[in-house]
Order: sequence, then C-alpha cells, then structure tokens
Amino acid sequence: MKINETIRKYRKEKNLTQEQIANQLGVSAPAVNKWENGISYPDIELLAPLARLLEIDIDTLLSFREELTEKEIAGFINQLSEGMIKVGFEESYRQAEQKIREFPNCYKLILWSAQVLNGYLVMKFQDIKEKENYQNQIMKWFEKVAFCDEAELAKAAQISLAQYYMNSERYEEAQKILDKIPPVGFDKRTTQVQLLVSQSKYDDAYRIQDEMLYQQANGLINNMMHTLSMLCKQKKQEDAIYYADMINQMEETFQLGCYIGSLAYFTVYAEMGDKDRSMDYLEKMMDGLVSMRMPKTSRLYQHMKFNEDDGLDKMKEMIVKSFDTDKSFDFIRKEPRYQALVRRSETKK
Repeated sequence: MKINETIRKYRKEKNLTQEQIANQLGVSAPAVNKWENGISYPDIELLAPLARLLEIDIDTLLSFREELTEKEIAGFINQLSEGMIKVGFEESYRQAEQKIREFPNCYKLILWSAQVLNGYLVMKFQDIKEKENYQNQIMKWFEKVAFCDEAELAKAAQISLAQYYMNSERYEEAQKILDKIPPVGFDKRTTQVQLLVSQSKYDDAYRIQDEMLYQQANGLINNMMHTLSMLCKQKKQEDAIYYADMINQMEETFQLGCYIGSLAYFTVYAEMGDKDRSMDYLEKMMDGLVSMRMPKTSRLYQHMKFNEDDGLDKMKEMIVKSFDTDKSFDFIRKEPRYQALVRRSETKK
C-alpha cells in the first residue's frame, strides 16, 4: 500500500474529511486531496502529526515493513501452532497480536493467525479465561481480512465469519456473509495441464494433476463427513453407518491413510452411545494418525511436493490434550480402556 492509499484508508476509518485533516495540520484541503491521489506528498515535518491524527505509527504511514514473505509468515504460523502446546493459548495470542500490530496490512498473516487461534478456541483444548474477549478480537481480524481487496483471503475470512455466526446461532448474519461469497468459479488448472502437455512439460502437468486429485479426494471425504454429522444429529443411524462405510472405502481407495474412516465410525457409535465400538474406533484413530503420512509414499501422488513438517505430531499432541476437556469423550471417560489409551498416548508424546 502506498502512502496516498494509507492516508485515504485511515482517514476514512477515522471518519475524517479532507478538510478536517487540513485544518488540524494547517494546510489546505486541496493539498490533502493531492496527497491521497499521489500527486504530491506531505512535508517531512508533517509526517509525525499526520500519523498521530490517523492513530498509526510513522512506519505504517510510510508502509515500512508492511509485508512479510511467504516463508516468514509460514515460519511464524508454525511457531504459533507449536506455542499452543508449549506456552499455552494466552501467550500465543499475545505473540500473534504483537505481530499483527507490527504488520497491520499483511492480510495473510492476519488470516492464518486468526485461523490457528480460532481453531484452538473451538476445539477447547484447555480452559481459557476471558474466552469471549479473545473470540471477539479474533472475529475482528477475520472481518478486517473479509473486506480486503485480496479475493482468496477475503473469501476464506468470510467463510470463517459465517461459521462463527452459525455456531453462535446468528443465522441471518451468517446468510448475509455467505451471500457475499461468489459461487465457485472456473478452475483454470485443467486448462493449465492441457497447455503444459502441449509443450511436453509433463513433470509440471503430472504435479498439477496429483495436486487436484489429492485436493478433490479430501474434498469428497470432507463433504461426506458433513453429511454423516447431519445424519447423526437426526438419529438416522443406518444411513450414518452407510456413509461411514463409504468414507472408509474412499480413504482406502485414494490412499489417504486410515484415520478419517475410524473417525467416521467413532462419530456414529459415539452418537449411539455404544461404548465398546466407540473405543474400538478411538483406538484405531490414534493408531491411524501416523497413516495420514501415506500420501507422501503413494504412487497416486508421486509427483506432488509435500511439506516436510506435516503437522501430525502437533495434531496428536492436541488430540491427547483434548482427552481431558472434550465433552464428546464424557460418555467413555470412566472406561478402563479409555483411561489406558490416555496413559498410553501421554507416554508416547
């Protein structure tokens, strides 16, 4: 963002007119108009009072250190995720807040930080004081990104907001947000593959094909998991088991491991209150976590590049932490098999 855009953005956020800015700084309104249109710039002695008037620092006004590289953002998010386990939510939140204050216009940083923090709050891995205050600020970060000019980031933030409104039973607000999201557009990757093949660039074409298959396979399974959850809520147990069977088969067919299939069965049997079968599949879930690395060695995805850190170790730590707080385990919490699984999982951490 250039200085003219920064002045315009923060002036409007403060509901100030160009005339009011001019009067406060002792310049003419046309001069402020020229600043905002990039025709001229404020004199150096006006920078500090202008920044104070807009309630920003001079670095932000001049767009110093406005953006982080992809690598820097990914590194911070990884540190943030690890911090949830090592130092807890409150300290991790403080670090994210400080980083966002330092880079207030880095929308990817804001979005990813909000997603990590919100995910931790939603999954209730620990009791957090003043949870509502944290939740409100996280939603403000989502709102900031939801109305930015980076379409993909804005869409992701809007979806997170809609989910929050749904969970809060604010259904009309959720619908308004969803109405702003355009329908899924044309996926250019299919045409991109055709272009690469026509140029005999097969390695790149294979890579894109593998990425599409991996994404679509996971998308299908996620879609079916949502349907399974609805069936469980409506007590349609026979249909839910059918979906669990299909999810399990698809996971095997697309060589994605054996965790999600076990999760599907656990979801069904937990809803039914079947302690023995629930424990069977909870044990399979924990054993199946490592199998989620299967795509890395699968021939189906041999052309894909996977991240070295797949996050599974952190995921396992968070699941183990949830054993103490997640209410979905309440009905089996006193079972000897459950307590043995908790002890075994904690020993392996």
